[in-house]
Formats: sequence, C-alpha cells, structure tokens
Amino acid sequence: MNKTFAEQMKDVLIGLGVSDIDKLNVTEIKELYFDMVYKSDEEGFMNPGEIEKELFSPENSLMQGAIDDKQYKKIKELESPLLEVLEQGKPYGQNGKNLYGDSSEAVADSLKSFGGKVAWVESDNIPDRIQESGGPGRGKYQYEMNVFTGGLDENPQGAAETAVKRLINAYEGYGMEIPKEWSTLLDLNNLDSPSYNIDFSKLPENLQDELFYADKQQDPDFKLGKLGSGELSMEDAWLDFHWSGWSKEANPQQARGKKAKWYRGKIKEMNKGY
Repeated sequence: MNKTFAEQMKDVLIGLGVSDIDKLNVTEIKELYFDMVYKSDEEGFMNPGEIEKELFSPENSLMQGAIDDKQYKKIKELESPLLEVLEQGKPYGQNGKNLYGDSSEAVADSLKSFGGKVAWVESDNIPDRIQESGGPGRGKYQYEMNVFTGGLDENPQGAAETAVKRLINAYEGYGMEIPKEWSTLLDLNNLDSPSYNIDFSKLPENLQDELFYADKQQDPDFKLGKLGSGELSMEDAWLDFHWSGWSKEANPQQARGKKAKWYRGKIKEMNKGY
C-alpha cells in the first residue's frame, strides 16, 4: 500500500478518536479505516479495491483521507505497464498480432480483478507474507521459491522463477524493456546460475503484481480471453491455474471441492471488507 495513503488514513482515524493507533500495522489501519469510514448501511462493506479506486480519483482529491492530484499521478505511474499494453490491444511478437482483439480491455480488467482475488485468498493481500507452514510460498501471491533437495546441480525451478522468466518473455513480446530497478531486484544478471532463487516477499508490491500478470499472460494453458469473457470463472482460474495442488492429492476431486469452498469463504470475507 502507498505509504502516504496509509498515513492519511491514520490521521483520519485519530480525528475520529481512535487511540493507540501507533500500535497498529498498515493492514490493520486499512481495515479499521474501511470499517469506520466506508461502511454502508444497506450493502455492508464496499470492496476494498473499489474504495481505493475512489480515493485515488483526482476528483476526490479534497476529500478527507484522499491523496492529492500530484500523488495520484505518481501512483498511476507505478501501475502495470503490462496491463496497459493488454488494455490497449498492442501487437505482440514478431507477427504483430493483437492477441485478444476487441476484448482487450475486458481481458486487462479481468486479469487485474483476478489478481486482487488471488492476493486476498493466498495471503490476505499482505505483500511480505511468508508461508506459515514453513513451505516455500512467498509474497502476496505465495509464489514458491526453488527448493534444493539434491544439491545445486538439481537446479529445480519453482513457480517464482517461472514467473520471472515469463515476465522477461512478456516484455520482449510487447517490445518493452524491464525497468532497471526491477531488473536489479530480480537479480536477472544471475538468472542462469544454478543457485538462482528469488523471494517474492522481499519485492515491491507493484513488481509482484507485474510478475503475476506476466505469469498468467504467458501460461500456455491459461486462456486470458476466456477469463475476460467470463467463460473461465475466477474461482476455476485460481483452482486450476494458480493453486492447482488438488491434482496431486489422493482424491483430486474431493480436494478440489474443499478448496473451492474455502475460496468462496475467502472471497466473501474480502467483499465484506475484513
């Protein structure tokens, strides 16, 4: 979350009489702010994504707790370059083809919305979340680090390294250059090293988002056009193309059903603003 935005929410809460606010972390401040300031009597809590979008709007720059126009433009610059070219229907690859035709805008919007749901389901949207079970999942999307069990010569490739390589391919396909700062954070100069490993929980949130978008855009089995049209539901997209652990269970369909129920519960939480 943008630090300035968090500080402004903190000021509003202090004005509303909240004490001991310095003991709260950024996530707790956000949750309390959504609860106290944006609770709707008729529809419950607004979706956090909708709230942030409203607060970031320049038209609301004078509203209590909102960021000003200059800060808004700064934040907009940090938004996903990949989502932008998807939305605009920019040509991809040597053939110069718009991959998604007239549905390009819907594809970009649905991918962003899907990312928000996956982040909530996987980590409660906490960018520096580390898998509680001691597993290799890291960051808001819980991409798994490489796990070396047989020495460096084994050179396993976890989902995190796969996402990094897909980011490179996506940017090359659209004729874009990965920002130098991102390249450094991803240690791309050492990508071919057998010991390469990347911890997404240590990466900025916007870079984690971009890696997620690239991972899905480059996955040959993940059909973004179907996500954009609604033919592929976000629940099925998470179950089959992000978590997908059910297929390794002794009773795959039973495991998938349990995870589907858990997913729906998490999305219900998200929509209530918890």
